Amino acid sequence: MCVVKKADRKELFKVCQFHKPFFCVEKIQAFRQEWKHIIDSFIEEYIWEYNASINIFRVSGTCHPDYQGMTWSEFLDRGKRMQINLTLFEENPGYYLSTEHKEPTMSYIQIDGGNCFVNTDGYHRTCIAKFYFFLKGRVYLHGVELEHYRINHSVLELYRRLKTKYHITPILKKLSREDTPGWMQEHYETEFKLDNGDVIDAARAERLLKSKNIIKKFWTFIVRR
Repeated sequence: MCVVKKADRKELFKVCQFHKPFFCVEKIQAFRQEWKHIIDSFIEEYIWEYNASINIFRVSGTCHPDYQGMTWSEFLDRGKRMQINLTLFEENPGYYLSTEHKEPTMSYIQIDGGNCFVNTDGYHRTCIAKFYFFLKGRVYLHGVELEHYRINHSVLELYRRLKTKYHITPILKKLSREDTPGWMQEHYETEFKLDNGDVIDAARAERLLKSKNIIKKFWTFIVRR
């Protein structure tokens, strides 16, 4: 447990007033619905960590619609439950500095190693951590839950080409899973279900698409003759 003397919320508000770091005016981005569809159908790897560390300044948005579009400084000033969270921060700033798993939890989503988004817990605390860590000269927030997804972009692009010619449904198939207490890694592949009920893999789908293009070129050639 990290024991730290009580903090003063006024110091956080002085960050914008006197220091003006880059994140003060950045708008809280939305975790788009399109990404949720991609995660459901086109990932090749999923990693979950119970006690991860993240760069707090690479948290760019949230999955919660209420806070998207506000700047981080606006959120600090008038977040729905910010006053309660600021009181808890003043009483126990060590919560933010501890390397132990955080209770209550803070959870994040990351795609392809990019910036993180607050997932289900920790919206207000993430905002407080940004300002507090700037004051402390710290970067990494420890003890958080992290879900990392790696997208199979080639299969996603294949699906986008296929759906212009066929009625198909992507199906995510789990290939393997490794796990220990506090960590899990899964690998997946995407298959496609056709209208006739057949399920085909990406290689067969690619051949199907090529055959369709060959037939189209053939009839174009015949018509032009």
